[in-house]
Amino acid sequence: MRLGGQLFILFTILILCGCSSGQDLVKIAKEDLGIVSIADGRKVYYGMKRADVESVLGQGKEAERGVIKYDSGVELFYRDDEVAAIIMEEEAKGIYKTAQNAEIGMSKDEIEQIYGTIHMPSKKELPLTYVYDMKKGVFLEEISHSTEEEAKNLLLIIASVDKNSLRTDMFFIYDSYYLGYAK
Repeated sequence: MRLGGQLFILFTILILCGCSSGQDLVKIAKEDLGIVSIADGRKVYYGMKRADVESVLGQGKEAERGVIKYDSGVELFYRDDEVAAIIMEEEAKGIYKTAQNAEIGMSKDEIEQIYGTIHMPSKKELPLTYVYDMKKGVFLEEISHSTEEEAKNLLLIIASVDKNSLRTDMFFIYDSYYLGYAK
């Protein structure tokens, strides 16, 4: 019994040390970097081919800066015929959610329960901005890249917050290349 107890304590210490050492890898599948229809579970995600998107969302209408607007509060930007930016507006509430189950109308605390607390610093009334390094599989606290290729590996997941209700009113999912180079 004494040896079993000691082994249990040693095992527990090893587990705790292993969990707290450094930044944990958060491998997110490409299909989970997008949005999901609440009704039927069909996904639209970063890197998805436009033809496949249109089989889910139908035909969209061109809006500003090359963004394509679809029904139910979804806007997409394509680069090389693949999704490079996803915008989920308030109109999407109850129709779409992120693939990680975040929805329009959630509090920042609820978003942190889903995506974690490693994000860019934010005040209460400002958006939560997550920076996900797709190559390394980790969330970062800042956007840092020196080349266009590095910018394409950093995906931003932004939960915009209504100033009055402090609830999410929009979600953005796009790489920092889109942010910096608008293409």
